[in-house]
Amino acid sequence: MTRKTLDAVLPWTVVASSVTYEDRWLRLRSDHCRTSRGVEVNPFHVIEYPDWVNVVALTRETHQLVLVNEYRHGRGEVVTGLVAGTVEPGEGDGDDPSESAARRELWEETGYRAGALSKLLVTYPNPANQNNLSVSWLALDVEPGDSRSLDDSEDIEVVLADLPDVMLRLRGGALCMQGLHVAALWTATARIVAGKTGVDASLRIRLAAALGMT
Repeated sequence: MTRKTLDAVLPWTVVASSVTYEDRWLRLRSDHCRTSRGVEVNPFHVIEYPDWVNVVALTRETHQLVLVNEYRHGRGEVVTGLVAGTVEPGEGDGDDPSESAARRELWEETGYRAGALSKLLVTYPNPANQNNLSVSWLALDVEPGDSRSLDDSEDIEVVLADLPDVMLRLRGGALCMQGLHVAALWTATARIVAGKTGVDASLRIRLAAALGMT
């Protein structure tokens, strides 16, 4: 890659900052910024979210993928996706807060309980104007538990799907999902095919064959 400038890329300086909106879901911070070249950027709005989690969950006996169908008002559509949610303040009690959040969200949204969890990847949802991270987890040996615990505004349908079929539909454009969920699924698929997850060999073989990864 050829650089078009010899100047180093440096952070902006925040001259002043104020919170212009805040509720239980997010905080909007409006900054007066100055670039390293002295250009004033005012205001620049930053959305402060809690960190997010996504869970690629596979059932114990049949290795099916646990998905959820949920209405997403931004798009005005019912969207298929992974179990996902936010890391709550104080979550984890000394453990990794995102792992605790992943286990909690899996139970709350689906009623399933996770066995072993392994971290898949950490991503920036949108570093241009969001401050949070998204942490994706692979949950193996998940089993149905007791009843779910949904928020009043949540109406979630739990769907068990074949992972190779889901990946084929994503690759072919027949299934559209949230981008961070797609990244988590492809990362999980690569690890499974590489034999780095402890997933049953039959699933590894079917995934590799379906996606031409042999």
